[in-house]
Amino acid sequence: MCSEKYENQVFKEEVTILKDSPIFENCVFEKGVCIKGDNKRYFLEGVVPHPIFKSCMFRSQGSEPSVALWSRAQGDFSDCQMSAENDVPVRIDTGSHGVFRDCSISYNSDRCGVAIMMAASGDFENCRFCNSGEGENVAKKEPVYFDGHDKEKTRFSNCLFTAAKEA
Repeated sequence: MCSEKYENQVFKEEVTILKDSPIFENCVFEKGVCIKGDNKRYFLEGVVPHPIFKSCMFRSQGSEPSVALWSRAQGDFSDCQMSAENDVPVRIDTGSHGVFRDCSISYNSDRCGVAIMMAASGDFENCRFCNSGEGENVAKKEPVYFDGHDKEKTRFSNCLFTAAKEA
């Protein structure tokens, strides 16, 4: 597996990772990152994209998540910040798995912070979920949305769930 390392870089366009295990440290992703695996199970032989992110910032101002894991992809995020203006900041979909340690996930009152869809899962340790919206919708929006019955595969350990006015 390739383990290219990127440090202190600003990516102004969406970054798509289709293979290998690059390492990103202290990077800014202005239009987010999309990690895509292979959705054809019979072609997979233990080789899936598995990038590592340390102290990175992910933003999305369009209609895409700032972090997306698709089709059995994996990703490790430590001490990162995620936010999105018009979508969920983090979407884990189609059998993918993400590990988040000491991350801050900021979302608005119209969306959740993380969407976990179609047999996907995540591990969240010491993460902070902050609803930055205002008004009566703040209390109604859950920080994590689960699609389907795989809720038990996702773990939360020592996480904090707040609204902006509580922060």
